Amino acid sequence: MSVFIQAGYLPNHLLAGLGLIYFEALIIMTISMACSSTLSALATGGIVFGLYGLAFIGGWIEQFGAILHNQTAIKVGIIASLIIPSESLWHRAAYEMQTPLAGVLGMSPFGTISVPSLLMIAYSAVYLVVMLIITIRVFEKRDI
Repeated sequence: MSVFIQAGYLPNHLLAGLGLIYFEALIIMTISMACSSTLSALATGGIVFGLYGLAFIGGWIEQFGAILHNQTAIKVGIIASLIIPSESLWHRAAYEMQTPLAGVLGMSPFGTISVPSLLMIAYSAVYLVVMLIITIRVFEKRDI
């Protein structure tokens, strides 16, 4: 909002990008609920932070792999995205909102070179539903 007030600029596909970022937050919250249904708060925080860090590092490895045309690095990033798809949602949101010039040059530090596909977004939705079902099942069996 600050950039719009100061410069009058709105990114491309703002609602799609914000929706993907919100979707990323839902995945992290669902994983947190799933872990907290069986583990202590400290263990839950450590696991969720570790998974988020794994996704973050995997996403950067994939981006550098795309820059250097290294298929092994790209595959490492894809595997990290399959374990926890939060970073792939962030990269898709960045892709949706980046300017056409940044997309052509591929030089934005927050942009993306290796763009997650729509299939990855669908996988993320299935991932979210499965984690939510697991969480509900564990909470149903838990004596509160």
